[in-house]
Amino acid sequence: TPGGRFPSAARGRAPQSAMALCLPGDRVPLEGGRRAGPGILAEGRQEAFATTAGVLRESAEEVAVENLRKRYIPRGGDIVVGIVTQRLSEAYKVDIRAPSPAYLPHLAFNAATRRNRPMLDVGSLVCARVHAAHPDLDTELSCVDPDTKKSWTTGEVLSGELRGGLSFEVPLSAAQRLLDADCFVLDRLGREFAYEVSVGQNGRVWLSASSARETVLLLQAIKRSFGMTDVQIEVMIQKIVEVFS
Repeated sequence: TPGGRFPSAARGRAPQSAMALCLPGDRVPLEGGRRAGPGILAEGRQEAFATTAGVLRESAEEVAVENLRKRYIPRGGDIVVGIVTQRLSEAYKVDIRAPSPAYLPHLAFNAATRRNRPMLDVGSLVCARVHAAHPDLDTELSCVDPDTKKSWTTGEVLSGELRGGLSFEVPLSAAQRLLDADCFVLDRLGREFAYEVSVGQNGRVWLSASSARETVLLLQAIKRSFGMTDVQIEVMIQKIVEVFS
């Protein structure tokens, strides 16, 4: 469908609310059972501290600090887009823009067996979920989709290898904006073009449209939209539509 490969996980977040500037060491209250997001260190259930400078973003689920950082720190449950860098005997080594590589077991796919499993090449793109993340242990990924019983062979499982298209990297804050349920640029492009997009919380994005030219133009539109107002984005998309009309 236009605008999302992960309609529930990647594009179903609650709208962001209040914003305020914060500095490292500032106290951040965790009210209403919200969890500590990126840039926040929790101490107990109700109190936390900012670990980096930026804009404090609060949603119904978590409190996080948004800035222009690019290094990703894995967290359990995150959706990431990774690049296979090495094939090992029991797993794939995957680059997820973290300080150390992650590992994707060969059998971590829906209904995968030793005789019937995906064969990923070095350089392949995969959309996966962070299954386990610990500062002192290797990060483990999984392409098992718990929301479906379909096999990976059907091509209808949302996680797994991303074929075709193009990938590009953005700051983590930009990725979070693309993940918002009300992301204007993705929704507006979806009214004019048929495309698929997978946005990783690690700041890597995969995009595929009906043609290579269209994919490149949509990629440039998304990258240029950061820092633009909705009105400016509308003007930019209208110019793109004129190119194809």
